[in-house]
Amino acid sequence: MSKPDRAARVLLVEDDLSLASIIERHLCARGHDARSAASVEDAVELLRAGFQPTVVLLDINLPGASGWNLLRGPELAAAGSPPVYVVSATSIPTARLREFNVAGFLPKPFALPTLVDVVERGGLQDERAADAASGGGLDAL
Repeated sequence: MSKPDRAARVLLVEDDLSLASIIERHLCARGHDARSAASVEDAVELLRAGFQPTVVLLDINLPGASGWNLLRGPELAAAGSPPVYVVSATSIPTARLREFNVAGFLPKPFALPTLVDVVERGGLQDERAADAASGGGLDAL
């Protein structure tokens, strides 16, 4: 796998610290700026501190507030409304994902190359062509 032309800024909201560490290290090794938050509260802190992700990988079942709370709050919009991919072991109805304008769903467990593809396709797309039609979508993964 070759490195991408541009780096994505990834916000990974994942409470499984070992999984988050593996994903973060792998994405950073590919040249991306990947930052993880173990809770919605931690993610909100990162966003309020000025981190502007180009893609968000969001678990739903988290300690404290759920991933839905992050989608409902103003912080993602204030950070430029990056595409959000729900990454969860819980099955989530497509209608629920559409309700929150989620870019895609990646069920756990997943292959690391699939996650990299999501980041590199979803997180870099807006920078490459702001007027391009959305690649991916809810059924693409």
